[in-house]
Amino acid sequence: MHLDELCGDLDAEFRVDLVSRDDWTGIFELVYPDPYWRAFVEPAYPERWNGLMVRGGEEVDEVVTCVFPGDAVIEELEPRTLLFSEHPVDFADRPGFLPLARSSFEALRAKGCSFYHVHAPLDQHPRFSPSRLLAQGIGLEDLEEYLPIDEGLPGGAAVSGTSELTLEGLVARIRDFLGDDIPVHVVLRGHEFAGRVAVVAGGGADVETLEAALARGCDTFVSGNAGTYCDVPFVQEVNRAFRRAAEAATISAIDATHYGTERPPQLAMLDWFRRRGLPARFAENGPR
Repeated sequence: MHLDELCGDLDAEFRVDLVSRDDWTGIFELVYPDPYWRAFVEPAYPERWNGLMVRGGEEVDEVVTCVFPGDAVIEELEPRTLLFSEHPVDFADRPGFLPLARSSFEALRAKGCSFYHVHAPLDQHPRFSPSRLLAQGIGLEDLEEYLPIDEGLPGGAAVSGTSELTLEGLVARIRDFLGDDIPVHVVLRGHEFAGRVAVVAGGGADVETLEAALARGCDTFVSGNAGTYCDVPFVQEVNRAFRRAAEAATISAIDATHYGTERPPQLAMLDWFRRRGLPARFAENGPR
């Protein structure tokens, strides 16, 4: 399939033209003190920080999806592959955000591989949002979508819904949906029953997001960083503030890892690509 045709379909699906506030400048300055990435990315990429980041060959033979791109993922790509990801940089609990090596950018170019990612457009997508897929997957009812990352895009990155399960029953349901390889644990126990549940996939555990959940009457908060091992100081402080506020509000908090809560869309996108006649597979490089 021609790269421009595929990217046009992706741009339309995720409304990349509407992105205005999903800015990765600070993260890139943190992980790239030497901004060598600028020599490899599309000129328009830093305008929206979403969409086609690295252009490879004109034709795409295969697609690989991933939650976090990394040097090991890129090393294993076959020629003329499109790498599709939610994030533009890698991540590990220790030390935190990680750059792609210069050699990875060079490998993409040498193999004619392209790299496309969408962050806010994926988090707010009406079908592929990780929070929505998780909320639906664990059987929540009366769903409400809220809290956009980018207000220029429709939808929100958080989803709340009701559950009749006990807290332990909800944990078991999350494990069943995400798979045995994803750690799921209770960080705070506020109630015996799950009640109204806020699902905020990825790194959604912060005080602002918690307050939005409490305003909707939520009793349980499910995220990927309710408990975190990330060494980045500001991430640790955000987590401490979240846990203090959650404990004061007597709300239950469940952690299912950043990677685990954002994996469902990458699996769901495989069918999207296959319907366009492209072989597609998911690159497993977690949990974390």
